[in-house]
Amino acid sequence: MKRIITYIILGLSLVSCAKWNETEAVQLRPVHFWDRNPELWADYMEALRDYRQTEHFIYYARFDNAPEIAVNEQSSLRSLPDSLDIVSLTNADNFCAADREDMTVMHDKGIKVLYQIDLAGRQEEFSDDAALDSYLDATIAKVKEYGLDGWSFTTVRGTDPAVSGKHARIIEKLSQARKEGQLIVSEGDPHFIPAADLEKLDYLVLPTDQLENTYDVRLCTMEATALNIPADKILLAASVDGILADEDKVEHNAVTEMNLRVVSFGPFAGLAVYDLAHDYYHQSGNYLTLRYAIQTLNPSK
Repeated sequence: MKRIITYIILGLSLVSCAKWNETEAVQLRPVHFWDRNPELWADYMEALRDYRQTEHFIYYARFDNAPEIAVNEQSSLRSLPDSLDIVSLTNADNFCAADREDMTVMHDKGIKVLYQIDLAGRQEEFSDDAALDSYLDATIAKVKEYGLDGWSFTTVRGTDPAVSGKHARIIEKLSQARKEGQLIVSEGDPHFIPAADLEKLDYLVLPTDQLENTYDVRLCTMEATALNIPADKILLAASVDGILADEDKVEHNAVTEMNLRVVSFGPFAGLAVYDLAHDYYHQSGNYLTLRYAIQTLNPSK
């Protein structure tokens, strides 16, 4: 009898365990602050928009939008630091429904979102002027459709007139298409942009993210200002994964050190941060590094 009872109990346990081990889809949707306390969020948004109107150092970031599979807030525009001023979408060609949804939040925060044209990375594709014109026309239409705030483009190094011709072509078409409040930003060496077109750009991000020490950073900035580019249009660039050595050859996080050089070598307009989404969750991750940089140069903001 005891043996029968034991078998019954064991059987029930196995059935129960089997049920516990069954997979069940659970819908997880993050609860955002604006959903929990709309009134306090509205007050915060008003303060943030007021901040945009004050004189402050500009912070710009590249963002790899529209991943094939969005698995967390790291993939969301809305989760970028609120004090960013400009975000350039490196995957704008694949602007998705989630990006479109986040645009409302970005504009509420006063953050400008740009469509990036990667000329440097797609030189072969755009070697034909007709192909480049067709692509530019498509980006102009998409910027209008998505409600974006302008364009950024990466520059190509080279003394070949065809190179400067590509830059001139981009700037001409975008300048003709842009509406009030939209921006045009170049990323890369400004020496290969026709001098007459430099003044048409709102900001120029220098390629300082590729440098390893502050001596070379200073030379890069001196060469840019020698082109008569106003300091208030220049952004230095740094990768969150990078290392930058100071004058004593002491190595620092590139964002933290480059942030200080915005002032000591300028002052310039601000800082562009690359590779931001590589580390999102760590307690000392990249988003916190960027927030620290912003608060360092805009301490009352």
